[in-house]
Amino acid sequence: MELAELDESAFKDLREHLTDNTIQMNKYRKGVGDGRSQCFGIVRKRSLPPDLSRCSWNDPKLHYLLMKFAREHVPIPFTSVQVNDSYKCAAHKDKHNVGESYIVAFGSYEGGELVIEGKEYNIRHRPILFDGSKLEHATKEFKGRRWSIVFHTQEAPVKFPAVRKLSDYEAVFREGQYVIAWYREGLCTEYLHKKNGLAHPLKGRKKVVLPPAPKKINPTMTLAQNLILASQRDREETKDL
Repeated sequence: MELAELDESAFKDLREHLTDNTIQMNKYRKGVGDGRSQCFGIVRKRSLPPDLSRCSWNDPKLHYLLMKFAREHVPIPFTSVQVNDSYKCAAHKDKHNVGESYIVAFGSYEGGELVIEGKEYNIRHRPILFDGSKLEHATKEFKGRRWSIVFHTQEAPVKFPAVRKLSDYEAVFREGQYVIAWYREGLCTEYLHKKNGLAHPLKGRKKVVLPPAPKKINPTMTLAQNLILASQRDREETKDL
């Protein structure tokens, strides 16, 4: 479903922030070209229930701007927001999404139409609602700087049902900077930021160092003969370095 075109002013704050903070968007996803893409809000976690994305507490101001945009323009519920910076996605379906997604693009670019099941849509300032989990979609070639934002709902893995909601977290301005307020019933509010995020599931685990693979032993030879043979192999390997 195509929605009403938005005025360029609706993207002013997002565009200014993204222009000044490009380096923070440094996680590359499989796609076409050198575009960048990151997900804010609730994301799937390895061996854990879905929870707040590291991107949100690394850049709380962008999280704030995305939620502000959503309050004013996004008519559907969502858990997550994909932010694409000049990212040209190949044809695909959204594997872990459910329900409708809201997508809109902005920036100074030409081309870059969204192709849904073979039909082209100009989404520059023109939002579209579509079910990306059922409809194949892709980005056409474009020139210039093109941003797109996708508000969507992620499905929790069966083994790890969701226990956190997007409303458990809020970007607030505190002590001169944006931080993520983490609300938990019966507990004091905790504030997340770049130096104080949610614990990583592997944090604190000792790295397992495997012993070197044993040298091949020839059972038809004596121990001394095997040692001589191993020494010869080591010398040959050293020559090749």
